[in-house]
Amino acid sequence: MAGKGLYGVFFKKCTKKNGVVTGYEGSLALMGKAVNASFVYNTPEENPLYANNSIAENDTSSGSGGTLTLTLDRVTLETAAALYGTSVKDVSVQVNGETVTGKEIEYLGMETSVPVGTAYIKLHQEDGVQVHEVKFYREGTFSRPADNARTMGSSVEWQTPEITGNIMGMQGSGTGPWQRTTRWPTQEAAIAYIYHLFGEEANAQAVQEMMDELNGDEEVGV
Repeated sequence: MAGKGLYGVFFKKCTKKNGVVTGYEGSLALMGKAVNASFVYNTPEENPLYANNSIAENDTSSGSGGTLTLTLDRVTLETAAALYGTSVKDVSVQVNGETVTGKEIEYLGMETSVPVGTAYIKLHQEDGVQVHEVKFYREGTFSRPADNARTMGSSVEWQTPEITGNIMGMQGSGTGPWQRTTRWPTQEAAIAYIYHLFGEEANAQAVQEMMDELNGDEEVGV
């Protein structure tokens, strides 16, 4: 099965008890339009048992999570506030006697990244048929992207933000999977399943509205 595309980076704030994710709160939101996604598993440390001058057993269990790197078309102020534990406020200035309003996000230095569940959809093709693969990560905390800018030249060079998330692995016996990969024959089914993963049983209207947003009928925002 060959990959051919990527869309929809979803997130929702985790609820936790005694360090274990128990669910999610708030509404399902989009971080932005997906450009690239890459997940690298933490390399398990080998723990060999030597017997008869050789390795008889070795523990390389993979419950340790990894690093998720996402490139988005943008990180809105609302997304940044939700991920990094701050808020958006309205600001205004006087220009030629008129009030012009804008939005502002502040960092006071006491903020901490908010644990969120994350999901995105990879588009594959198998025997001429499209397959929508949901990648779900139960909990992660994201670092703020570097703030880079470049002057415009003779042609437009797109500048897209990259954010990196530390994905948490196993949280104890019986606490459920920290990662899921699920394949669906339609986009509609994949999105409905994402709502389900985040604790929302979405109706047909909600799924359709999300599909319209993802497919460009509306501008992405959170």
